Amino acid sequence: MKLLILSASTGGGHDMRAFALKHWWKELGLVAEVYHPLESASALYRFGTELYNFIQKKAPWAHQYYFWFLEHANLHRGTKTLIGKRKFHDFLVKFKPNIIVSVHAHLNHAYLEIAQTHNPDLKFVIYCGEFADGDGFSRHWVNPKADLFTGPFGSTCSAAEKYGMPKSKIKTGGLLLRKAFYENNNFEKADELLKSMGINPSEKYILLGTGANGTNNHHLIYKGLVASPKSHGYNQVVALCGKNDSTLKQLREHEGENKIKLIALPVVNEERMAALLSKASCLVARPGAGLSAEAIAMGTPVIFNLCGGVMPQETNNLNYWILKKGNYLSIQSPQDLPLLLLEEMPSLREVLPRQPPLIEILQSLAKDD
Repeated sequence: MKLLILSASTGGGHDMRAFALKHWWKELGLVAEVYHPLESASALYRFGTELYNFIQKKAPWAHQYYFWFLEHANLHRGTKTLIGKRKFHDFLVKFKPNIIVSVHAHLNHAYLEIAQTHNPDLKFVIYCGEFADGDGFSRHWVNPKADLFTGPFGSTCSAAEKYGMPKSKIKTGGLLLRKAFYENNNFEKADELLKSMGINPSEKYILLGTGANGTNNHHLIYKGLVASPKSHGYNQVVALCGKNDSTLKQLREHEGENKIKLIALPVVNEERMAALLSKASCLVARPGAGLSAEAIAMGTPVIFNLCGGVMPQETNNLNYWILKKGNYLSIQSPQDLPLLLLEEMPSLREVLPRQPPLIEILQSLAKDD
């Protein structure tokens, strides 16, 4: 049973879910592949992806205009104007998938049409990583012609039904995360992993998070903490830099200089990420679906980093926090954090089963074929 996962590298959450799904499927001894039809198709679509990531890094508030344009431009809803459709068709002919899972809003219409024209028996599933309804819930997520719509929570599925997905084609698929987050009870191992990263597991630490693109303002946040008269019991700050080598270099120049120990880390593997979140007293990060989902899996208290504004998609996840907790904590500038450390920090916890429920849903769908 061959599974094809359609993704795009806008932000980091889509690919995180795509490659997590590929791993889980291959754990069953089955064949899976991740394909990026937008980036593979043309320079124009690659530019669109890069523009998204540039806005995310430099001016999140401006993304509302780009989001509005994409919502109404319908660039990927029909095959007539779709760039690279022959290349996608040729890939289908070569790979011969039985099931396609799309994890990106703009891959659910024209690509579905091409796939089902190629093979009418092929199953097409939409997995939406958004947590709830909101201004950033794209109408492109919903296509009644798909065999199934699924997402992490009931609130995701309710949004899809609201925008036209038939209720009979909707199932809650649970969080789609890497395997280490389903094996998160080994606290002794977590302590060992923290020590290997230079962190004292017996002391509280603030975790500064970032997505796959390395978007952050860690340096300014750390400066604000050091300048604060009180550390509020936090003697360690762990800064995740991802693939942002310039931030990593900048922060490491300040390691060992101040009263609050700074540990700057490059890309960490899934086991280390699960360990960091399981022990962190506080995660400070943007409300993207990827890192937010990992925090929910580990029950990590979160303060959302809204410096530079909010992207439309991020409002969906903030709305989930409001739905479940009534509110959330956030900083609008790096200097806000020290005062918020005195507040009770909200956390959410989703107890995970042995594997993502989506896996069983896909297996069942394959049997129905």
